[in-house]
Amino acid sequence: MNRKWSSLLLLLVLSVTDAYLLAHPNLIGKIGVLVYKHHYIRNFPRALLTVVIVVGISLAVCELVYRLTRKKTAIFSYLLLTAVAVFWFMYVFVTFSSFSYRITGKAFIYGAHLLPVILAGLNLRYLFKRILVQEPVNESLTDEKSGSGGV
Repeated sequence: MNRKWSSLLLLLVLSVTDAYLLAHPNLIGKIGVLVYKHHYIRNFPRALLTVVIVVGISLAVCELVYRLTRKKTAIFSYLLLTAVAVFWFMYVFVTFSSFSYRITGKAFIYGAHLLPVILAGLNLRYLFKRILVQEPVNESLTDEKSGSGGV
């Protein structure tokens, strides 16, 4: 199995796991989902759709940055996206450490933490992939610099 398919399979498994965890809070968590109108995670299909849309948009952005930008711009973009994911994880960690969220159930809390981790991992994968790929060298520029080419 090539790397692209195995990576997509891993993203799919993590997305399904995250959606399952988000869709299964305990009784207090279910009441909180209803009161705060979190319709996007009320049941498993909605949670799965939400997680797949977020991961899919992030994957599309990473792929577009990889294909359409230069190396330095891509590295900066991936670092920025990773920083956003890390700050989102820290926000979730602080928020879910409060008493009102701690009683929503461990599965729900782990699901809330998993989505920013998935996004950070995706962004870091593209960052390392972009760092390791060599830029094609423009031979006409290198010939002019060395002085061997003349037109």
